[in-house]
Amino acid sequence: MITIFIIECIVFCAVFTIFNLTYLFKKPLDWFYDYPDEVQARMRTLPQYKGKIPLKENNYRKKKIPAVIIFLIISSIIVWFSGARDFVMGTLYAFALFMVINFYDALILDTIYFCHSKKVRYPGTEDMVKAYENPKKHWIGFLKGTGFAVGISLLVGGIVEIGSHLVF
Repeated sequence: MITIFIIECIVFCAVFTIFNLTYLFKKPLDWFYDYPDEVQARMRTLPQYKGKIPLKENNYRKKKIPAVIIFLIISSIIVWFSGARDFVMGTLYAFALFMVINFYDALILDTIYFCHSKKVRYPGTEDMVKAYENPKKHWIGFLKGTGFAVGISLLVGGIVEIGSHLVF
């Protein structure tokens, strides 16, 4: 089960990276609220972004809710096929999987790549190196993601438990 878990983590992280970087490069303004507050403040003053910055509510609905639904479905299937057949195992397995992805996102994608890559900087904010390199917002996101992981994992555990009664 450990080998399978490690393979799943690698695959999940790879898919997560491809999905997020593709989306980031195709629609960078959809990620506006993931950027440092100082960068957001600067962008609000720049004429090239006037009327283009998404509303936070629309951004949440467009980006977060579909990701939650997709992750819930995929996680439930993966956890089931990994051998979890009850609420506790389903919850713990999903939580462990989610936390690996959460940590990978905070450390590799956010702290190492995002904070230091010039490719993800908005035009007109390139001089804000200190703001971009500050990982604080990303690690706060990690903590929020941990709370989110608890909720999603409980739902996955419930789905696994219900599934075990329907199948067996």
